[in-house]
Amino acid sequence: MDRTHEIITIPYGPQSIDIRVPREMIAWICSPADLPGVADVGQAVRDALDNLIGCPELSNLVQQRGKKTVLLVDDDTRSTPQKDILPVVLNRLNELGIRDADITAIIAVGTHRHMSREECMAKYGQEVMDRIKITNHIYDDPAELINLGSTKLGIPISINREFYEADLSIAIGNIIPHIYAGWSGGAKMVQPGVSGPATTSATHLVAAPRFPEILGNVDNAVRKEMEEVARQSKLDLIINTVLNRHGEIVRVVAGDVVAAHRKGVEYAERIYSFEFSESPDVLVVSSHPADKDFWQAIKAYTTASLMLKPGGTLIFISPCWEGVAPDHPTLLDLGQTPYEQPLEDALAGKYEDGVAVATYSALSIARSRIGRMIFYTEGIERAKLQHLGFEHTEDPQEAIDQVIRSIGPQTRIGIMTHGADINPVKI
Repeated sequence: MDRTHEIITIPYGPQSIDIRVPREMIAWICSPADLPGVADVGQAVRDALDNLIGCPELSNLVQQRGKKTVLLVDDDTRSTPQKDILPVVLNRLNELGIRDADITAIIAVGTHRHMSREECMAKYGQEVMDRIKITNHIYDDPAELINLGSTKLGIPISINREFYEADLSIAIGNIIPHIYAGWSGGAKMVQPGVSGPATTSATHLVAAPRFPEILGNVDNAVRKEMEEVARQSKLDLIINTVLNRHGEIVRVVAGDVVAAHRKGVEYAERIYSFEFSESPDVLVVSSHPADKDFWQAIKAYTTASLMLKPGGTLIFISPCWEGVAPDHPTLLDLGQTPYEQPLEDALAGKYEDGVAVATYSALSIARSRIGRMIFYTEGIERAKLQHLGFEHTEDPQEAIDQVIRSIGPQTRIGIMTHGADINPVKI
């Protein structure tokens, strides 16, 4: 047995990759905390619905609002175990006199592509698909949206019409660190989940250049704008989960879009916040669970840029089955263009896809912090990686060994196993 090396298993989509790193070179290994999952998911959801935080009891809401109900559910780029939660929620609504025929689930895809029926079946389950209507949010069709003016800071509010016109609305999501909202969950299911392009572009363009100060900060200005959008669109209730690294539910919170979310963040911080004092020369990062495309994997990339030694080497590992950004080709088009002018043009309304420019700005700022970038992926062509400034490797272990040889025996290496789910806390 080689006692001088550590074998570390990191996720690669549903599979995993083992890497071998000299023990004396390891600065730290970063993963979400492995807290135990709840014994009974159904009971955890029922308990949360029986103990709503910051809002009236669900029975009172039904009496006050009516029975035409919309559930906002996230898509398959998110880890929320919807198929375990939704049947419990539907049964509770049935107990309160709301028939399945009165309930519609709107997939809060934001600006992502629509989910297919097969993908919906995998995400929400046969029982839910048989019981209620499920539809994708259409963010770019004015006929599907309603305009509600603007927030106090001038963000235009354009919202899914069916969601807004429902008697009762419940958003079901998950809480993890997020570069544009501080933490996901809560109001984020409305903005960008079921918002129009003007609303989503405006919030993202404000947030992206500020991601280093927003990530992990729950009371940031952009989050507050999102919460005002949710308030004005009459979101009644949230149900949010907090998961461990295995995707098991550790906690369920439910209630007011702000009060319940903040309580959920308290639990999420225990799992996803990682304290570190050393910024290593090399950072090996899996994008997991944001593996679908580079658009999603950018969450791990930007987070890693805040933890790596300035000018250090990033070895980035992500399958990216669907390529760079199939829903936002502008991201690839911009390549390595300085972000300042596109950002200024997008703020002036000169780009059709302002969200892509916003995300490119975050990518560009993160990229400026990194010296060398090596990418292992099976989903992105080498020419596209080079266009974005990455080197390609066929073998992550070979890349690690080569970087160690180039830097020398003093090399310090960090490893992030779930890069998209980490809130870095420098101490």
